[in-house]
Amino acid sequence: MVKLSRRLQVIADLIPKVSCAADIGSDHAYIPIHLVQNQQISTAIATEVAVGPLTVSQKDIQAAQLQDVIATRLGDGLGALAPTDRVQAAVIAGMGGQLISQILERGQKQLRSIECLVLEPNNDEPQVRRWLNQHHFAILEEEIVQDGHHIYEVIKAQKQSNVAKLTPMQILFGPILLQQKSAIFQKKWQHKLKQYQMMYNNLQQAKKPDCHKMHGVRQQIQQIEEILQ
Repeated sequence: MVKLSRRLQVIADLIPKVSCAADIGSDHAYIPIHLVQNQQISTAIATEVAVGPLTVSQKDIQAAQLQDVIATRLGDGLGALAPTDRVQAAVIAGMGGQLISQILERGQKQLRSIECLVLEPNNDEPQVRRWLNQHHFAILEEEIVQDGHHIYEVIKAQKQSNVAKLTPMQILFGPILLQQKSAIFQKKWQHKLKQYQMMYNNLQQAKKPDCHKMHGVRQQIQQIEEILQ
């Protein structure tokens, strides 16, 4: 049985029980292997954009003796999937939020048949939430987890015909995370607050202060202070 890191375990736990799931940018294919081994899914597709990482995935899948139920594909993002795959859930993890948003934007044809997304952006989480909110995906669950020295946010979204518009605060902090305000959530934003305060002080001391930038940073500080109260 494959052993997942804390981050990958949180991602795997959010994936619903479906017949087929796709892991986009699968790396070692740990998530598909774990899901099949635990009978959470029946079949999976692990995709990679480059031959090297795809070969690594293939070796790990063969070592787990799951090559008959986990297919591997070389392709760019969701473009590696075909309608005949009948993928019901897709995982996109371990990339920047901007890249994840681009993958989703380019893969809208494939997303017509995908009901659930589990996304783990390493940064720019608001950009991912904004994309989901604008494209009929409702955020159902969010988790924030510390793995080593890094803190990660994981978003589970479901396709819906009517999706309530998120507020700017919900986009920035996460609608579910904002309700829970866990200890890890507070730790992350206390750290961010110190970074913005330091940035603001540096801007103030500049020979020619950038008033527009200072206003933006000050706004960020006020928003974080508000949610940490």
